[in-house]
Amino acid sequence: MQPAPPDLEYGEPFNKAFDQIRAGVDLAVGGFNDIVAQVNEWAWLLGPAALLWIKRNLDAARRGLRSVLDRVEHAVAHQMPVLSLISMSFRWVTDVKTPVSQLSFAVTEPVDQNLAKWTGDAARAYADKATKQKAAVDESVLKAEFISQWLFKIAKANVDYAVELAKIVTNLAGKFAQAAVDAAAVINIPWAIDTLAESVGDIVTAGLDTLLHIGQRFVDALGNVRDIATQVGDHSKLPGGRWPEAVRG
Repeated sequence: MQPAPPDLEYGEPFNKAFDQIRAGVDLAVGGFNDIVAQVNEWAWLLGPAALLWIKRNLDAARRGLRSVLDRVEHAVAHQMPVLSLISMSFRWVTDVKTPVSQLSFAVTEPVDQNLAKWTGDAARAYADKATKQKAAVDESVLKAEFISQWLFKIAKANVDYAVELAKIVTNLAGKFAQAAVDAAAVINIPWAIDTLAESVGDIVTAGLDTLLHIGQRFVDALGNVRDIATQVGDHSKLPGGRWPEAVRG
């Protein structure tokens, strides 16, 4: 069995994370609505004081869920661009670095083996040209690798972000679903909602802190854009002073 292409190796977990996020959002929102419905059903028995206390805790849980949903909406909006970024990262390896690196040996190996016996000015001129060609090819390989790694760091940070966001949403969904079950009995409603508010607060605080660190990795990678501009803009060692056609196209 052939191993999965690298872009699928990272693209599939990324898409799977979004499937989990969508399912988790539906479950969390559904659980919250069920709890509100149960509170409304038993409002006459709970009384004004209890309802006020319950409302405060429900509002806290809702705010926590909303803060995560805001990040979900932003991540979903960027799902396709990130997939393209992952694909582009590996294309720099498969479509540029690999074929160009194969030229490194070819440009120094004479097609006609009799050329190896050359001597004199013609031989020196040929060797000098071949050396420059090899240096240009090797420089193209280094640039392709540099850019591929840069793109991959950005893509990897986005994949890690989506996977961590999926964990947060799934965890929240479980808490909301359990609270809805616990609140089915009117006597448990205050306790269930109090537990929910505390759990949501802990999950959101820890989760958003983790997302912040992952986001910083993304920002740090983007901060290297000046290095990328330098790599792309420096044509001094490239063959003919230009990037290969595969890159320009």
